[in-house]
Amino acid sequence: MSTRPPSFPPRSAPTRRDDLGSGVAVVETDRELEPSVGEQEEPVAQATRVSDGLADRLAERRRARRRLRVRAVAAIAVGVIVLAGLGYAAFVSPVLALQEDAVTVTGATEHVDEDAILALVREDEGEPLLRIDTQELRQNLLGVVGVADVSIQRAFPHGLDITVEPRVPVATVKEDGRFVLLDRDGVELARTTEQPDGVPLVRVPVGTSNTGPALAAVIDVMAALPPDILDQVTEASAKTAYEVEFELASGAQVIWGTVDDGALKVDVLAALLQVPAQVYDVSAPLSPITR
Repeated sequence: MSTRPPSFPPRSAPTRRDDLGSGVAVVETDRELEPSVGEQEEPVAQATRVSDGLADRLAERRRARRRLRVRAVAAIAVGVIVLAGLGYAAFVSPVLALQEDAVTVTGATEHVDEDAILALVREDEGEPLLRIDTQELRQNLLGVVGVADVSIQRAFPHGLDITVEPRVPVATVKEDGRFVLLDRDGVELARTTEQPDGVPLVRVPVGTSNTGPALAAVIDVMAALPPDILDQVTEASAKTAYEVEFELASGAQVIWGTVDDGALKVDVLAALLQVPAQVYDVSAPLSPITR
């Protein structure tokens, strides 16, 4: 039995080629050339520098975020302290407290007791303005004689501005030898020993079922008269709510009748007063009578 040496793939022989015709022979082999040591280290150094730079930027961003958080917390803390200080000054401290000498009252007349108004306001003296219940104070002031309405405004740092709408007397009723001033709502404003000027005396039956309605009718008529006519009225009367009459300073008598058609009766009476007469009857304003 013959033996044969093992066969191996033939080893390729180096090939030669001219480098671009330069005449220089180049030998090619199956093994690729390995990079030099310098060529291996350069990418590693670049990657290291990039990694270090990125880490520095990330660290700086973290520090910046921490600084922002610290500033935000500090700003919130300062805001809370400021608000607490303002709250203390406004609601607790006497810095913005009410002082009586800083209170102003406007609109008061001889029929409005201004001292009574200030007495009620004085109860809140020393109280911080923002803690004063102006609605409750207003309700209390409406109970003062002569006050029809009132408004209140805080006037920092220590005051209140109080504006009064006073009740206006439109009639006087004689009772027990004294004269009682009434406004259009029949509210008593004052009592005097002498009949006040410019306010007509009202005469109505006393102690009957007609007393209240008759008095209310007269007051309504007096309240409907313009000031130039009301100033001429010296006395008014009504047996019932449907029979209102009044007398002028000239001595002339005006028969008004009911409270209905008040505005029309005022216009008619103003026109009739241009003609002297003893009686002006406007109870039927579309058919007035003078005589």
